[in-house]
Amino acid sequence: MVETTLTLEERVMVNDLRKMVKDELTPSYDTDFNLLRWLQGHNYDTKVVVPKLRYHLRFRKSCWNLDEMSKRPRDHPIQSHWPYGITSMSEKIENTIINIEQAGPNDYWGMLQTHSVTEVMKSRIQDLEVMLMEVMKLEKATGKQASIIYVLDLNSLNFDKRLFSLVTGPLKTLTQFMSDHYVELFKYFVIVNAPSFMYNLWRLIRPLLPERTKGKVRILGGDWREQILEYSQPSALPDFWNIDGNSTFTAKILPSVKFDEKLYYREDYILGDTCQQVTVAAGKIEYVTIVAKLGATLKWTIHANGEFGFGVFCTDDENEEDETKMDMVYPQITLMSGPTVVPLKDSVFCKKSGIYKFWLSNRHAWWHTLKVQYDISA
Repeated sequence: MVETTLTLEERVMVNDLRKMVKDELTPSYDTDFNLLRWLQGHNYDTKVVVPKLRYHLRFRKSCWNLDEMSKRPRDHPIQSHWPYGITSMSEKIENTIINIEQAGPNDYWGMLQTHSVTEVMKSRIQDLEVMLMEVMKLEKATGKQASIIYVLDLNSLNFDKRLFSLVTGPLKTLTQFMSDHYVELFKYFVIVNAPSFMYNLWRLIRPLLPERTKGKVRILGGDWREQILEYSQPSALPDFWNIDGNSTFTAKILPSVKFDEKLYYREDYILGDTCQQVTVAAGKIEYVTIVAKLGATLKWTIHANGEFGFGVFCTDDENEEDETKMDMVYPQITLMSGPTVVPLKDSVFCKKSGIYKFWLSNRHAWWHTLKVQYDISA
């Protein structure tokens, strides 16, 4: 393996961070550059980094098992509508890989009318893990830090109420998730095919973005087909950008596919005779608790009337309410968009007997009282 090109100071800080989180760190994630990214993204302040990194490492080891995600087939139903975006090396900016997001054509609205937020997250996280694994492979081969150039194609984007709802809701929370968990993975976010209303759209989006993300955004102008060549070789860019018989761009990327409106979720939220409800005050969390034995399958259906956080933990202490002291069984997603259109519906195999706690968070809210309907069984 090629030796990593860290400075002496960086190596010391990386090794110190490694010692601080060694009890949570998995062998596949334990690389110098993965740890360096966390330091870079938080101004090398370990007091800030350690709790955030510990949370991410626990998230990785939950039932979704992020270390294995990139190795699985890309066969989630959502992914047949949301095309794979990695093409090849940039070759214009050292150690960067191009990923194309068809942000304009992608049917995000239909996706959220058809699938729950957690299913959308599963689909997106697998692609993020593939990006991370490709970056790690490049770093192993070169000994130099690598990153992704995330190109967002806004072709055919319409400025309407749906776009406003998406930008201020699901896309905002997804962007925040990427910033929280995939720290410094992205070199630039390059926007092409920007519509005429881009200035108004940017005024709407900019305040919602994390500070470090804002500084990485590059909005290309009317001659974006020329400008993009400063970031990437033509062979890494999609051939559907070619016009007037030109063949400058040669990468093959599948087009986005809209969701069938006939398959939108249309059931009401009466979850059955066993349905219960809990209210969560603004700024607070609540737990729904169930006892389950080894080998049981924990099942749930959940609907919330606003943005909320969700996760499942296991403990032996029925009075424990500190999630950092419990085993994270199902990924703790601190903020998901709401109200839910499609209720969260999933299950998890119980690897041990214990007290399973469903974490329901309204910590982000100032005034809104969260109402959660749920049906949970084991």
